[in-house]
This record gives sequence, C-alpha cells and structure tokens, in this order.
Amino acid sequence: MSATPSQPVTHDPGARLSWTLRPVISTHQTDWERKREDMADVCNQCHADAWVQNYYKQFDAYVELYNEKFARPAQKIMDALYAAKVLTPTRFDEPIEYTFYELWHHEGRRGRHGASMMGPDFVQWHGAYEVAKHFYSQLVPEAERLKPGITVPFLAGAEHAWRKGLTREQIQEQIEFYRKRYQ
Repeated sequence: MSATPSQPVTHDPGARLSWTLRPVISTHQTDWERKREDMADVCNQCHADAWVQNYYKQFDAYVELYNEKFARPAQKIMDALYAAKVLTPTRFDEPIEYTFYELWHHEGRRGRHGASMMGPDFVQWHGAYEVAKHFYSQLVPEAERLKPGITVPFLAGAEHAWRKGLTREQIQEQIEFYRKRYQ
C-alpha cells in the first residue's frame, strides 16, 4: 500500500509521518511538510484530495487541542512543582508523577494515536475523556494540595474557563446550538 507512481514501497512506518506522538507534547517531525506530502500521495491513491485534506485538518486539530489544553499546562505544572522543590528529583516516588505519566503516556497517546488512525472511540472515550477527567480531577487537585495556587497561571486560558461556571446567556447559547444541530 505504501507505493505510489512516484514513490517506491517502504517498510519504514515512520518515513511519512508528520507528527511524533510519543512525547508529552507532540511535535512535528524534521522535514514534516515533505513527509506529509509523501503520505498524502499514498492516501490519494484511493481517496479524494478533499478527504485527505479533511483527515489532516481533523488530525492536526486534535493534536493541537491536546497539546494546548492539556499537555503544555500539565508539563508546566509539573515543572513548577519541581522548581518549587515540592517534588523530589527522583521520578515516580510521588503519586502525582504517576498521574502525569498516565495522563500523557497512556491516555494522551491513545487519543493522539486514535486520531492518527481515525478511531473515534480511542479519540474520545479512551483518549480525550480520560485525559480531561484525570487532568481536572487528579493532576490539578494533587498539584494544588502540594502547593496551593500553583495551577492558577496555567489554567487561565479560555479553554479552562468552563471551570468557573457559565452565565445564563452562555448556557442558553449552548442549548440553542445543540437544538439547531440536532433538532
């Protein structure tokens, strides 16, 4: 499946990947634009160009949402805890280190890899849902117990504003949105 009229077969599964999804925060690979073009060439052998472009739009959006809403704040919270010396330099000797690891390595990776493979259950229920659940119900409270106020600067963005509650107008806007969308 990897061969195209302009590319030979490859058995290197990473040769045409534009993202690396392994680290806490996903990053583009070196020469990612060329790799993406090469992969799109493979995809275009069976799929229409619009389908391929839409796939990448959704995939990129998910990875960027994960990075910005959860991965970067979680990493900054952990860095701040280490800098404040409320965590020891030894990894995995405090519960929050396990929470952080599970968040990005297991749950975050499942969601990101699910997005790369168009697996909606892995994107949503085994990925995003579990990331959000454990970020807000475990990592943030654990960090606050260790050093009250430490998460505040990292959760000040609009993507976390829901935690402060919604106005009646915002609630009504959401109700109307879903009524129109789902009748």
